[in-house]
Amino acid sequence: MIRILIDTMYIADILIDDSYIELAKALQNKKITGLVSVVTLTELIKIRGKKDNKRMHSDLNNLIASNLVFVDVNDTIAIRAGELRLKYDIPTIDSIIAATGIVNNVKHILTDDNHFKPLKNTIKPIDLKNALKLALK
Repeated sequence: MIRILIDTMYIADILIDDSYIELAKALQNKKITGLVSVVTLTELIKIRGKKDNKRMHSDLNNLIASNLVFVDVNDTIAIRAGELRLKYDIPTIDSIIAATGIVNNVKHILTDDNHFKPLKNTIKPIDLKNALKLALK
């Protein structure tokens, strides 16, 4: 089993796009342990709530009950996020997400977001194809 930090965009995609079924299965079968920062819930409310407020609440409840591991922001994560924000000028929410993985010794972040590229030596950005390959090792 591999531990991967999952960026908000992939969590949102799992909820709305059936083409992410392989990722959902890998998470369900515990081939991947998906760590998620709690700030992702904030982003999902904005993304999903604009389209369908009732479904957004249902989606959030399903996520919280899933095999995903939601990590609270603590002082260590907040300080590390501030350092990342200062050094790399990464947006605050993305800095918190990245710091969540770094503080929890996660080696990869599942994302297509270019904001994470400067962190490749600390937490390596990977796409879905590579995440699934890692899960099968």
